[in-house]
Amino acid sequence: MTAPGIRHRRPRPSSSGPGVSTWAVVLALVLAALVGLLLSEALQQSTTEVSRGSAGSSAETGNAPGKNASGLPVVTESTLGAEAQRLVASGTSFQAPATFDVNLCLRQQGVSDAPIVMEEVEWGADSGQYWLIVHGPNERDSLRANGGIVEVTVVRPTCGSEGASADETLIWNGSTKIGSV
Repeated sequence: MTAPGIRHRRPRPSSSGPGVSTWAVVLALVLAALVGLLLSEALQQSTTEVSRGSAGSSAETGNAPGKNASGLPVVTESTLGAEAQRLVASGTSFQAPATFDVNLCLRQQGVSDAPIVMEEVEWGADSGQYWLIVHGPNERDSLRANGGIVEVTVVRPTCGSEGASADETLIWNGSTKIGSV
């Protein structure tokens, strides 16, 4: 018997016994979520680098350039690889506009490669309209199937006109690796 006013309590089970405590489970879940976020960010950055300069991701996601008010893609040096990938992957055939002689333009630039695809773009922050020409020794179908390295040249619209010089018309040139589609 117990004295009046004293209650008998059951002993609590010890938290140091076998099993996992609730706070340890919560801590493990929080740590797993943080590791997942870090891995996700690392993957995002690595695919951004891939789309800038090598095979891998489509420019339609993530790193695609924006468009200006007239609908032209706004391209910078950092988005050239993604834009070249998008152009080669888009399936549009090469059609030079009647007002721009792409073959003469490339010859003026000292380029012997055949043009693969081209697009009128806005280059960087100066809001000027230019031509982005993707060219190389491979055909577009081969690039779509196997990927590869392509040359990219950005020129003023005056490129290809009689009397235009490479120094006056060249904005940027270089190469980028694109992936198969």
